[in-house]
Amino acid sequence: MMAPPVLAVGDKAPFCFGLTGAGDFYSFQDQTGRPAAVILAPSLETPSLAGLIDAFAARLGDFAACEADVRLVVSQHVVTVCQRHLVSPALVTTIAGNAEFFQRCGLAGDAVIVLAIDRDQRVIGRFAPSHSSVAAALAALTAVPREAPCDIVAPAPVLMVPYLLAPEQCRALIARHEAGGNFDSGFAGVDAAGAPQYKIDYAKKKRRDHLIAADDPMHAELRDALLRRCAPEIKRAFQVEVSHIDRLLIGRYDDDGCFFRRHRDNAQASLAFRQFAISVNLNAEDYDGGELLFPEYNSHRYRPGTGTGLIFSASLLHEAAPVLRGSRYVLLSFLHSAEAEARRRACLASAAPSGAVSAGAASL
Repeated sequence: MMAPPVLAVGDKAPFCFGLTGAGDFYSFQDQTGRPAAVILAPSLETPSLAGLIDAFAARLGDFAACEADVRLVVSQHVVTVCQRHLVSPALVTTIAGNAEFFQRCGLAGDAVIVLAIDRDQRVIGRFAPSHSSVAAALAALTAVPREAPCDIVAPAPVLMVPYLLAPEQCRALIARHEAGGNFDSGFAGVDAAGAPQYKIDYAKKKRRDHLIAADDPMHAELRDALLRRCAPEIKRAFQVEVSHIDRLLIGRYDDDGCFFRRHRDNAQASLAFRQFAISVNLNAEDYDGGELLFPEYNSHRYRPGTGTGLIFSASLLHEAAPVLRGSRYVLLSFLHSAEAEARRRACLASAAPSGAVSAGAASL
């Protein structure tokens, strides 16, 4: 079995557990809900580690101001950690972690790594050890989207997953849309005989799309990243194990009346295999309007940040509001399980005259 890739920004940090220098059990389950700067080192004797800890200690108040902790996690035996719990200062929690955690983080030799993780243990920054890494980690943690606590009355069952795509990936997708050609976006319907039909109707939907072909290297890169980062979130929230991704589209909503009226993404029989929709904003700073709405639940307007994905059941009624200024670019797809993939193939086989089943993605 191929080893998972070394943690990158956007990946979920693996589960970490161990004992603190005070002898107390610690795990990332306890850390959940609190962002952190995590210093990873092979041992307490690692060269330059003390200076790095002191640099972080000098900014503990700044980390506390953005509700973040500072953790030192070493792979050294926990007894040694307990004996040497004189690392300055004691407020920098010292933990002896599990070996699998360090392997996944890519720690090797005497290397030291600094990670910034959000409240869901998602990596939002990875830095080489230096005094500048303190400011870089603090900047990453300060930039984490947050909102004041409030009473929720009628929430829509949607997931907002940040850091799915890096800013440079978002820019590359926008450039791809402009340089690679695009077309009028339609939607699935049926003709007078009830057969599936691809429709274009500007009264229902107006958008320009670019399709990333299944044999395109960019498709494989995006597919792997989205499945790796979204599947655990869907499993945790909805108890569904997604393993397949539908077609990948880069969509553009312009400010000349582009929108998508209320619809469900799996209402047609040929698209019933779709379980979850994903919409990743590529340039949230460059437009006004264009929010997503879920009118069955509330009148809130959902506006993910750049690189952030909104995931929701394909059966939810939703709409994309008109763009009022600029152009909104978005990466769009659908995720489904192995069982749903079997249904998709069965549907294709029953519709194909020869009985052949296409190995490609479902129709747009």
